[in-house]
Amino acid sequence: MDSFIIQFIVNSIFPWLIFSGLVYVCSSYITKHDNTSPSIWWSALLASFLPFIPLSLGTINIPIPDLDYISSSLENAQIVKQASITHVSLQKMDLISTALIVGYFGFTCLKLVKLLLVWQKLKSLTRSSESINELSTSKVKIVISSQNHSPFVIGIITPYVVLPHYFSSLNKDQQSILIQHELTHITNKDHITVLLWRVLCIVLWINPFVKKMEWQFIRAMEHRCDRHTICRFNLNKHDYAKALLQSLKKSIQFGNNNPVAQFSSAVLCADDYKARLSNIASPSSKSKLALTFKFSLMILVIFSLHTFLKDPAMTGKLTWQHPLNSHTISSTFRSMSKVRDYKPHQGIDYVAQRGSPVLSAADGIIVVSGNKTLHSNYGNTVLIQHKSGYQTLYAHLESSDAKVGSWVKAGQVIGIIGDTGKTTGVHLHFEVIKDNQRVDPSLVLGAEIAR
Repeated sequence: MDSFIIQFIVNSIFPWLIFSGLVYVCSSYITKHDNTSPSIWWSALLASFLPFIPLSLGTINIPIPDLDYISSSLENAQIVKQASITHVSLQKMDLISTALIVGYFGFTCLKLVKLLLVWQKLKSLTRSSESINELSTSKVKIVISSQNHSPFVIGIITPYVVLPHYFSSLNKDQQSILIQHELTHITNKDHITVLLWRVLCIVLWINPFVKKMEWQFIRAMEHRCDRHTICRFNLNKHDYAKALLQSLKKSIQFGNNNPVAQFSSAVLCADDYKARLSNIASPSSKSKLALTFKFSLMILVIFSLHTFLKDPAMTGKLTWQHPLNSHTISSTFRSMSKVRDYKPHQGIDYVAQRGSPVLSAADGIIVVSGNKTLHSNYGNTVLIQHKSGYQTLYAHLESSDAKVGSWVKAGQVIGIIGDTGKTTGVHLHFEVIKDNQRVDPSLVLGAEIAR
């Protein structure tokens, strides 16, 4: 599989899934006894994307070592420390990588089309339903369908309250309560936010925690709607609960396999309905301010942990690996030849097939990438800053997609071997610098390099 896909999955998708799960579990815990704030779950969804946010820990000066041929006008490289992945051109993507991308977007489009068809089906149901003219207004239309389903609201500019066929069997007070409940949903713009959640769940289907957050949002939305309806219309809690119970029984019976579930609370289970009725009878007295404070504190702690783990300077032991998977050694450290005017060699020269990927020898931050910063004799060059004062240099590259300021992992592709600059053939000139002093790469990578 192409390195781009592997790097994207490892560096982005996996952290996102883990982080989303952590946010979901923590949010569920703090809202366990008071789940009446849907905004908490919007915040949780946004917080789950923290792994995608580049971490900017300020601008730092990283000295470029005293290299041969270095431009005298450059003493320091100004970089911004941020987390990102090395981009690989689409031309290098193999068949499996292409299939994964096409498959993802194809499946997403298929689900979006399915959702659109459901929307159109419900719109058709709305148009064929009987209008209650005496209750309808210019802003809200109320209709009764010929089917039994959960009451729902559809429409963006002009919302429709679509009532089920069993609505006629309820008494006047119960009918009024159900309508008031749906009108409160419209006032809170719940019908729009539910649609937005549906779209987000489809686009982000690869992350199951997004769907779980949506369910929690709907639960909180219904709890909030119950409270607001009772307060807004000054309703008796007992009468409200009784009317809601009659509707909820029908919702359970008809809503599970009904397309209405796509745009209503019919996704809720019997335990959720019990929780709603219990909350109506004995609403929680917990402060929203306290709930918000706990959630904010949780996000702060998780973000701090994320920042700590993302900062390459904070991550464990520095491990090394060879910058090429397959190679031979043409020139060792401190060797002398006529090509270099019998000056000691400052690194190791690797010979490999043209086009071979060049890998980062350790975790670090890209300081130099390209052929402009260093002398032209180096050609296309990448210089990486590692922890503990180490730097590595990769010269004569054919090309490099490494971005200055990006964080790369050991073994991550940073370029392609070539013969740019002053060279006698295709090879990689590799240097290891420690505290502005060159060291023998074999001492870092292992004695086997000298073979």
